[in-house]
Amino acid sequence: MTDGEIAPPAPPPYSGASVPYAAPPSTAAAPGRTLGIVGFVLSFFFLLDIGGLILCIIALVQARRAGQRNGLAVAGIVVSLVGLIVSAVVVILGVSALIDAAQTCARLGNGVHVVGSSTYTCTPTSFYVRTGG
Repeated sequence: MTDGEIAPPAPPPYSGASVPYAAPPSTAAAPGRTLGIVGFVLSFFFLLDIGGLILCIIALVQARRAGQRNGLAVAGIVVSLVGLIVSAVVVILGVSALIDAAQTCARLGNGVHVVGSSTYTCTPTSFYVRTGG
């Protein structure tokens, strides 16, 4: 040791008696963790994608403000976005098929009509299309 340095205190002598240990300090839950979990779970359910996306974004913002990571929030955002894209494609295809069937019935008029392999049953207020065999 050099001059001016203070020696660290010596450890207490071991007496063989058990020394009670203090419990480690409890760590607070990571900010946004619960919202991230809830949002991740909601992101797997149709029509709840938007709620899951919003919760995951909030959870991610909370975690980033605290300087932490939230992998479940990121995963929930990805799953929600994929679900929303798939839902949008299904809706677009379904609506376009309905519009096509309605236009075909408007062109053909009331009654049962066979066009190719599809059978159109057209009434003044509705239509029904059966495709194939």
